[in-house]
Amino acid sequence: MKAYWVSLILISWPLAPPVQAQTWQAYQSPGFTVQTASKADARYLARLFQTLERARKDLKEWGLQPPDRVWVVVHPNLESYRKATAQPWFVLAQANRPQHRMDLQRLSVVVERGQLEAVLRHEYFHLAQPEDWPSWLAEGSAMIFAGQKPTAKALPGISAARLEEILANPPNSQTLARAMAAAYDRARAYWKKRGRAP
Repeated sequence: MKAYWVSLILISWPLAPPVQAQTWQAYQSPGFTVQTASKADARYLARLFQTLERARKDLKEWGLQPPDRVWVVVHPNLESYRKATAQPWFVLAQANRPQHRMDLQRLSVVVERGQLEAVLRHEYFHLAQPEDWPSWLAEGSAMIFAGQKPTAKALPGISAARLEEILANPPNSQTLARAMAAAYDRARAYWKKRGRAP
């Protein structure tokens, strides 16, 4: 743990667009830059970096090529997160493929829900997956990679087109959970048929 922390470099600069009364700090390790404005969240950074480094190795074993550098923004509050992502409160994180970036709600919130490692692996998978995958395959495969299991019963008899719509714009947390379960089931069947992981 001590050797790991030695590899981190602390930098301070304002995040654009800036959030009022927030001082952003950036922590770096090979391949990753993490920005946070919360001192309380800083205690989880070693765990975050370790998770990302393990995930990078696992992605390569899956035959995927993650970006050379990933930018992780940990938002200090829900307002900042929603302003950056336009996501509802019940979505903990979002990956931005063109920017090689993932935005997360406060790490303490993610940890309280017992999902830090899973959320990081899930979003990192999206940064490395093929760009042309449909959302159901992307989300289902990300769940498999992250070791996540469905938390609700899958939406029955849903078409691929309708599933894409819900995943892109979920009306509420319950519907999203059921759509994710449907994506998980479809992705498992997809990879089982091909006899391999992506």
